[in-house]
Formats: sequence, structure tokens, C-alpha cells
Amino acid sequence: MAQIELQLTLPRDARYVGILRRVADSLLRGLDVPGESVDDVAVALSEACGNVIRHAEGTDEYGVRLSVDAHHCSIEVCDLGPGFDAEAMAEDAASLDEVAAAEDGRGLPLLEALMDDLEFVREEDTTTVRLIKRWEAVGLERGAPEA
Repeated sequence: MAQIELQLTLPRDARYVGILRRVADSLLRGLDVPGESVDDVAVALSEACGNVIRHAEGTDEYGVRLSVDAHHCSIEVCDLGPGFDAEAMAEDAASLDEVAAAEDGRGLPLLEALMDDLEFVREEDTTTVRLIKRWEAVGLERGAPEA
């Protein structure tokens, strides 16, 4: 099965999130991924990158890996900051309504609502957010184009 993988190191600057989002949008639409899934990935990618920009400490850059195959998109956003306790945040968020009413803290419920899988991995000095969005077979499932 064919797969496309992009791996980028970006400055911890909000200006680059839009560029990354446009690259992902163009790639997914070019593979005929359903529009709703493309939009979900774009918003989740922006939110995950925004969290790194706001919360990572001790580094001026972060990494993003975007893998796409015929059935899903996998996103990994890695930072070198101290991270946070995702379980404690989930316990504090009694309901989506309460979180939505807060000025900040909407990220986790939003990511959970938009994506099929959400995982936080803390290894040494790196926190990685792993996101997966699934769909029916698209572009990469087809055979090679005719010459």
C-alpha cells in the first residue's frame, strides 16, 4: 500500500501553522479525501501545533510528521517542553460545555471530537501528540496513473 510521509521541523512561531495547514489541506484534497475529514485534520493540526507554540519551553522549534495512506492520516506533533498531564486535564474537564465556556483549555475535547484516536507520549524531554483520522479508501489505493 502506498504511503506519503512529510516530516518537518518548524520554528515555534504561529505564522508557520497556516503554511503547514495549507500543505496538509492540498495533499489530502489531492488524494480525494472527503472534505469533512480534510477539515477535521486541518483544525486538529492547527490546535496541536498551537499548543506547542503556547506551551513548549526551552526550544525554538518543534517537529511535525504527517503520514497519509489510502485509509487514514496520522499526525505526530513533537515538542521539547515539559509537557502536561493529559489525564489530570481530562478529569478537570467535567463536561465539554464547561470547557467550552472557559477562555482556554478547549484543545483536548476538540481533538477528541475531531479525530478517531488521540494519544500523548512522554519520552525523556519530548512530548508527542499522536492523532489519527480514518476514512474510506481514497487516492493512494488506486493504481499508478497511465502514461
